[in-house]
Amino acid sequence: MHDFSIVSVNKENVADLGIFCVKNKKHVGHIAKASWLHQRFNEGLRIKLLVTKEGKQAGFLEYIPGEYTWRVVHAPNYLVIHCLWVNSNKFPYTGMASALLQDCIQDAKTRDMAGVAVVTSDGPWMASKTVFLKNGFEQVAETPPHFQLLVKRTDTGPLPTFPQNSAERLHRVHDLQLIYTNQCPYISKAVDELPPVAEQHGIQLQLIELNDAAEARERMPSPYGMISLVYQGRLLADHPISAARFRNILQKELSLQPIDGS
Repeated sequence: MHDFSIVSVNKENVADLGIFCVKNKKHVGHIAKASWLHQRFNEGLRIKLLVTKEGKQAGFLEYIPGEYTWRVVHAPNYLVIHCLWVNSNKFPYTGMASALLQDCIQDAKTRDMAGVAVVTSDGPWMASKTVFLKNGFEQVAETPPHFQLLVKRTDTGPLPTFPQNSAERLHRVHDLQLIYTNQCPYISKAVDELPPVAEQHGIQLQLIELNDAAEARERMPSPYGMISLVYQGRLLADHPISAARFRNILQKELSLQPIDGS
């Protein structure tokens, strides 16, 4: 018997249960994510919250039907996982991530869907593929610089795929752009902090917000589909970064220095 249970988050109880990543309801990222969620619940988005027997939130899983996913994959009739995170350092219970995944897999079976898909990464920020392979997923595709597409099939049907035009998407960008969505509450910090840093280096950072999943799947050059920092056809970052990291990119990757000489 587990020392935790799984609670389904929906539009009726999300205000009470909160957003797992950012607890402060006044935080700009929490506000943006809450608004984003209320639009997504009608599209079939599910959040499964892992709660300990003491009532503490220890992890969560977010997923949505492939037709509405914000990951840059083609996955009709699949559930696509957006996020999986468990606080195993604070709550050292075994099997937390696996319990969330098995709950999602059962949901796919109940809905008579072809399976569950997830984008994993060898780089930072996203989950690695280890826990998914442990739960019966198989790798079906990979794409540069460090992404994999994994699938757990529950029925027959075509496998999900990555787009084949990532280079073309990058080459559409001829200036410095931060292309982002509000799928992650941590993005707002980058949106607020990065433009002033760009100005300090004599360059303008264009902020491009994508409010539609289909548009995100079409335009985002990174499979993550959440945020992309692009300059003249180069992908500089594919996950939220700090102002310090952005300053380092401007100076080392683009050879820009602060205009005041500091």
